[in-house]
Parts: sequence; structure tokens; C-alpha cells
Amino acid sequence: MIKKAVEGYSKFLGLSEIGLKNIAGYGWYIDGGITMGYTTQLMEKAVNGDNEFLDNFFVKYYRENINSLIEILKNRQDSRQKIIVEALDCHNEQKYYASTLLFLSQADGICNGQLYRTKKEKEALKKFLSKSENGNFINILLRMITDESAIDVGYSKKESFDSKLNRHAVVHGLDLNFGSEINSLKAFSLLCFVSDFVNRYKKL
Repeated sequence: MIKKAVEGYSKFLGLSEIGLKNIAGYGWYIDGGITMGYTTQLMEKAVNGDNEFLDNFFVKYYRENINSLIEILKNRQDSRQKIIVEALDCHNEQKYYASTLLFLSQADGICNGQLYRTKKEKEALKKFLSKSENGNFINILLRMITDESAIDVGYSKKESFDSKLNRHAVVHGLDLNFGSEINSLKAFSLLCFVSDFVNRYKKL
């Protein structure tokens, strides 16, 4: 059993650098409920360019679990409860422009306003994250937000990523067609990610 666990972790490590970056490049983020083993499978799909599988998996996962995940968010982010509940209401009412914006903003708030940094400014986010004693596994996962990706890349570079959900384009009114269920779920997945893994083991 120990040998199998070691092999599984080694496989995770081998895929993580490219795999996690590619998953984020498709606009998706894992949460604490997705096991390391299944994350490894998702990374394999991402490395192989199977964005259809990723879209199908994550849409199904977050669609089916959104209500229970909202409860977890409300408990962990008590000061944000009202906003999170309103975001869920907007999502359930298919007001996806509103829900996407609210999910994105709360993810940034959890990161002290440092989340959506471009490549040259990522050090501010890394400095904020360094305040937690995360351990190697969590630090590997955090590459999903410390590496430049579709959500935070500069507007002129967003076409280099498969996901078209880009925070700059959304907030500054450049994207007039972001209001879809899949984009709302992508934004929600990012909120779940930062809630589960940012400040997980904050230094006293």
C-alpha cells in the first residue's frame, strides 16, 4: 500500500508542472474534494489536450456539488456569506454575468486583492501566499494561481489560452459575452480553489 501511494505521488509530481498549468489554461481549478489520484488523471487529460473531457468533468462536478460547496464556503468565509449566497442565487437564476463577476471578486478578496496579477507582478501574490506554512503538496497546487494563466493574463495575450474567461476583459467591459453557465462555473471553481488552499495553514 505504501509503495502504491509513493508511486501515485511520484506520478502526480511528474505531471504537475505542465498538467496543473494546462488545467488552469482551460479555465478550471480543482477543489479540496477532488482526490490526488483523480487530479492526476485530470492532469493527464490536460497534458494530452483533451479539453472536452475537462469541460465535461468540471461542469458535471461543480454543477452537481455547487450547493454543498456553497455551504463549505459560507463556513470558511463567514464574512463573505451574503455575497456568496447572492452569487449562488444569480447563478441559479441564470444571471451568469452577475454570478461570474461575484465569484471572481470574492476569489480575489480571499487573496487580499493579489490574485489577478500579470507575469511581472506575481511576486506580490507569492509574498502573500508565503505567509502560510503550506507544505510541498499545497505549494505545488498553488502553481495554478502563481503561474500566469487564462484568467489573469494581459488582455492582449488571452488568445494564447483555450479558456476565454479573462478577468481583465470582464471587469473592464471588453468581453460582452462572458455570461454563460460554463464561465460562471469556472469562476466558482477558482473561488473554491482559493478558499480550500489559500491560507490553509496560516502562520500565527
